[in-house]
Amino acid sequence: MYNIRMTYLSEDEEIECDIVESFGAFSGVSKSWLKEVNLIKWNGRIAKLDIRSWQKDHKKCGKGIAITWEEAKGLAKLLNKILKERDRQERAKKEKERREKERMESIAKKMPDQFKALEPCYDELELVFGAGPDECKSARNNLLKKYHPDKNIGNVSFATRKTIKIKEAYDKIMAWWNKL
Repeated sequence: MYNIRMTYLSEDEEIECDIVESFGAFSGVSKSWLKEVNLIKWNGRIAKLDIRSWQKDHKKCGKGIAITWEEAKGLAKLLNKILKERDRQERAKKEKERREKERMESIAKKMPDQFKALEPCYDELELVFGAGPDECKSARNNLLKKYHPDKNIGNVSFATRKTIKIKEAYDKIMAWWNKL
């Protein structure tokens, strides 16, 4: 158990903190700060489960949350529900990408010349050859932000040509996908 006394900078109020039990850190905020889960008594009150960032020497802490065990159970249920849904979404996304890749490979076998002609377009979008429409759209948007003439004031003519090439490459790829 630690016994730590802190003074908040905004007030001259002394805060007493007793770390009754340390359950561990789950994230490094920086080299000298860790997000931790501890059982803490604040100002001698009943100990609560506490989640916040601490300096490694426990001399200072950041803002956090102190919750009862019942609240922690509710939070755990909610987090499990959120994580299960995220996992389900990720599996569905991977399955969709797998099916799309199989479809693309099948089509590429039927129309190898037309598909092979798109390789420079994929290079322009800085994508792996054969990436699907969603990946192409995302790459296009990111590259247009990166090469927008307003962001490349020192070389506006290059940026303008580059954005035109990006748009043309995207349009060719999407036209091919939309024909299918």
